[in-house]
Amino acid sequence: MPKALNIVNLVASARYTDSLDIIAVAEDLEIDYEPEQFPGMVYRNINPKVCVLLFRSGKAVATGAKSYDQAKVALRNLYDKLDALNYTLWPYKDDVILQNLVITHDVGIKLNLPYLSVALPMERTEYEPEQFPGLIYRLDEPSAVCLVFSSGKCVITGCKSTDDARKAAKKLSAEVIEQMDLYNRKQE
Repeated sequence: MPKALNIVNLVASARYTDSLDIIAVAEDLEIDYEPEQFPGMVYRNINPKVCVLLFRSGKAVATGAKSYDQAKVALRNLYDKLDALNYTLWPYKDDVILQNLVITHDVGIKLNLPYLSVALPMERTEYEPEQFPGLIYRLDEPSAVCLVFSSGKCVITGCKSTDDARKAAKKLSAEVIEQMDLYNRKQE
């Protein structure tokens, strides 16, 4: 497994207050907001390039970050803008909660998905190539959902920490490689 995680999306959240007038916020920030389409206002942070969804409940959700620090900066940027516009906010706390992490991972070998679909634990495996070209494999510990492709490339989602993402990638690789080794021995 590569030493560095290849994070493709990180979702984190924070609370600014107990309620906000999102329509007023959208007007003040000159953002198109259509509550009929989506209940959250979409604030596009420029640097880092991260979207922050802001809800009436005062909750803000950063999405599209490549690191926890990027999510924290984007959430703080929006908080500071709202504060400068004199919205009633709670004092800023640096308690940003990581909600979901999506990483890509390469097992390093080609995979026989039809074989893996019956070799891996059936209750945690889904494979319907007519509907989706990858095998869906659910890990229990750490809790994660893995999209596994015949190229050996994988997408792992559902992790709540970078440590869990590393463990999930390592566990997935070990389980898949073990099964492929068994398969290759049977073919000899």
